Amino acid sequence: MLRAIIVDDEELSVNRLKRILSEYGEIEICHSFLNPLEAYEFVKANPIHIAFLDISMPEIDGMRLSSLMLDLDASIDVVFVTAYDDYAVQAFDMSALDYLMKPVTSQRMSKTLDKIIRRHRSVAIEPTMKVLPKTLEEELFRKEILTEQEKKVLRLIADGLSNKEIVPRLNITGETVKFHIKNMYRKLGVNNRVRALQRARELRILG
Repeated sequence: MLRAIIVDDEELSVNRLKRILSEYGEIEICHSFLNPLEAYEFVKANPIHIAFLDISMPEIDGMRLSSLMLDLDASIDVVFVTAYDDYAVQAFDMSALDYLMKPVTSQRMSKTLDKIIRRHRSVAIEPTMKVLPKTLEEELFRKEILTEQEKKVLRLIADGLSNKEIVPRLNITGETVKFHIKNMYRKLGVNNRVRALQRARELRILG
């Protein structure tokens, strides 16, 4: 589970981001802040993976806060969220992972999270699997390759449900369903539902 914080002095923006991010099983919103100084103190004492930062804030703007956080932990992925597009070049100069315009949509967020999750999986899982004996490698692959939410989607696909039918079952958006299916295909090395179910049976993912 990737630990994330949200820092934005507008409560409505914070709540919108929380709602969108809550749809993704691999992201834990461990805290949100209206005050950037409080966010900085939190990061001093608590490890996080991702920081969603508004740029225009009082006391410390998002650019400065990003710099301070990265001084504490250079591995933090920073995603800037702003109503203005004037800062895009500066944001990427600071090695921001992404730059989102308000109001953020689920579709746009899914692209950002796909990038984040892909990056963290390549760092955390692949090096580990390379040094494991084959049988243990297969066991780790079988147990850990899919998130719980992705397994839920896969089970519903196995039951014959369409994307549209999955939406109310899991109380998520259609874009989020597509996001999970895309991730499943990539992780299982397939490109359609039939092959995904075949591969899942081979790996005994669904029991």
